[in-house]
Amino acid sequence: MSELKYMDLSLDEILKNLNRTKNVVENQEEAIIKFRDIILTASNKRTSPKKKTTIFLAGAGRSGFVAKSFAMRLMHLGFYVYVFNETIAPPVQDGDIIIIISKSGKSNSITQIVEDSKIDNVKFLAVCGNTESELAQKSDARIVIDSLPQILVNLEDSDIDNFIEFLPKTIMNFENSDEVKRQLDALPRKNIDMADKKIMAQMYELPHEIYGISNIYRPLELILMGTAFEVSALVLLDALIVELMHKLNLREKDLKAYHDVLSSAI
Repeated sequence: MSELKYMDLSLDEILKNLNRTKNVVENQEEAIIKFRDIILTASNKRTSPKKKTTIFLAGAGRSGFVAKSFAMRLMHLGFYVYVFNETIAPPVQDGDIIIIISKSGKSNSITQIVEDSKIDNVKFLAVCGNTESELAQKSDARIVIDSLPQILVNLEDSDIDNFIEFLPKTIMNFENSDEVKRQLDALPRKNIDMADKKIMAQMYELPHEIYGISNIYRPLELILMGTAFEVSALVLLDALIVELMHKLNLREKDLKAYHDVLSSAI
């Protein structure tokens, strides 16, 4: 296997989740069409120069970066777009559209937006991973991305041994370095049960400074936290941009007319 074997394994899992986004389109076609058509009701510089309906986007953490990415593409299409919490964002007005991207749909900042935006005729669109969340339930249209369960992999014995090779210099700093080394050598290798009380007792006997070594005996997560949702949402929404381009009869050269070439030159 490659020297970057764990990176390869992680990419495999990310790609599996991305492949599932095709199922999202197939299984939620009606919901996505509604989502798309609500966006198309917004004011557009190309068709309605007198601004009336503005699109606002929001997302917490890394989902916020996905929201900004989608906002940028909507701006390229000619829509009037703002991202919440940006200093130049105006207040939401009657008839505006709010698009929220959130895996849980429960983060405080997201639920606060839903609660605070009680204005007549405001449309809520949600890209989320939880159908039962308050965000999903209150949205006018939603796209639900259901990620695969998190996959973990045990480190190989050779990887554990290679890591321990770097410990002698650290161990030499302890007066009882021989005893510490003996305790490390006594620890089992991969596929051990970290919930086993005997194993954990051995871990607790190690000096605090190298107690973190216990992590190398734990399975390694191949997809971190919300990565599967965030990457899938980014790709799916970029594909939706192409669908919107088709409906607006636009091509890439048209989008470039709204591209910020000044910032790109910095």
